[in-house]
Amino acid sequence: MDVVIQQAILHVLDTTQDAPVLSGDVMELTAEKTAYLQTHLEKLLASDEIRVCRLMPESAFKNELEHNKDFVDLSCRIAGVMFDYMHAHVTIPGADLAVVDFTRDGAPWLGILKLNYKNGYTHCTQQADGGAPVNSLIQQRTCLPAQSSKVEEAALVDLTDGSMRLLEKKYDIDGRKEFYLSNVVFQCTQALPEKKKLEAIREAAVQAVQEAYEDEMHAEAQVSMLIANQALDNQVTVERVRQQLEEEYPLAAVPFDDYIEKSEALPDPAEPVTVTPARIRRMESRSIRTASGIEVKIPTEILSSESDVEFLRDADGTVSLLIRNVLL
Repeated sequence: MDVVIQQAILHVLDTTQDAPVLSGDVMELTAEKTAYLQTHLEKLLASDEIRVCRLMPESAFKNELEHNKDFVDLSCRIAGVMFDYMHAHVTIPGADLAVVDFTRDGAPWLGILKLNYKNGYTHCTQQADGGAPVNSLIQQRTCLPAQSSKVEEAALVDLTDGSMRLLEKKYDIDGRKEFYLSNVVFQCTQALPEKKKLEAIREAAVQAVQEAYEDEMHAEAQVSMLIANQALDNQVTVERVRQQLEEEYPLAAVPFDDYIEKSEALPDPAEPVTVTPARIRRMESRSIRTASGIEVKIPTEILSSESDVEFLRDADGTVSLLIRNVLL
């Protein structure tokens, strides 16, 4: 994934003030600023917490996006709408708003990153007339998320097809927990997070394998490994999973289709689903914990190999694990 930032602008949405502080021009992009924004954009694009949405036909943001080609003015309008709603609902935290014009693998995108304020501390030095300097601590109320942390709220718009990747949080709005970015600011559909879609694909495959192969002891682990192997470019599709099922568990392919068709989490099975590297790593092994607290992590690919591990069913209904060729 190649992310290149073209231009960026920053607006201050401090809701303790009566109005936002809007920038009149784009910021100068130093290497440090570019790295900060690029890192957060890449994390968001690879996140399975994000939801793939569509802007509704009546969306004011959609109309603005299609007709306002002035990047600075467009960013100010987004900031204004967001600030007005935030200012009216004090449960929504203040933030700086970074609007970024960038390309992903050559395609144009618009990034809208709400950098929520965090409390932090730094030093301050005070010196009275003729006295020794005294160092102390001072609280900074408007610290931005660190480069190593995560942005909590953001929207990334693919300008080639108008689709949106949205990361948002619910806040108490007039006594009810609600999303405000999708409902008010952008007016877009509400899809499930990518990780929920991935879980729906995994569950459909596991149920299909268990139905067609009752003797398969490690259906969940084997399906997880199958999906991990199909996650090309951190994405997986229903079609690729089905193809792999046809090769390894041919009798499970038709039941898999049935479970996918019944799934409410996958309105468009043809759409790729994002899989994070961390989730791929978790799918590549299985953790087994005993009642006494001993935990063993076994690579999924060797679970079916009795030359390395073997599960033995005991008369009392419990299962014993035999591990061979252990080097201590």
